[in-house]
Amino acid sequence: MTRTFADLAKALLNATLILLALCLFLGWKLMAAASAVTANAAEITSRVEPLHTAVTGLQGEIASLRAAVQNGTATVSPARLAPVEERLDQLQASLSEMRDLPQQAAAGAARAGAAEFAARLTGLLRCSGQKNAAPPG
Repeated sequence: MTRTFADLAKALLNATLILLALCLFLGWKLMAAASAVTANAAEITSRVEPLHTAVTGLQGEIASLRAAVQNGTATVSPARLAPVEERLDQLQASLSEMRDLPQQAAAGAARAGAAEFAARLTGLLRCSGQKNAAPPG
């Protein structure tokens, strides 16, 4: 009877240690994923900064054109509008690229996490299979 309780206590301890290891592993993976998201956020921020500058410059040009038209001091010629339209098109293209960034980042993180998890699981199964294998002989 004492042996049964000792075996039960060992099994409980083993299960607890396995759960603890699993929790630590998942916590480590969560921190790695958070680091990857932070790096992606920094990349997105670096891409947003030039857009912010471009929008500010474009707003200034439009404001000067508006003031000139309202004052009646100048007419708006197609030659004066062409650079503004070109910059606006570039800005719209950049914004289109940026809309895809979060999805690309999430997909990349999911693929990397799944690959890492599969590799770890395969490694654990191999180790478990070696322990349960019959001794050569």
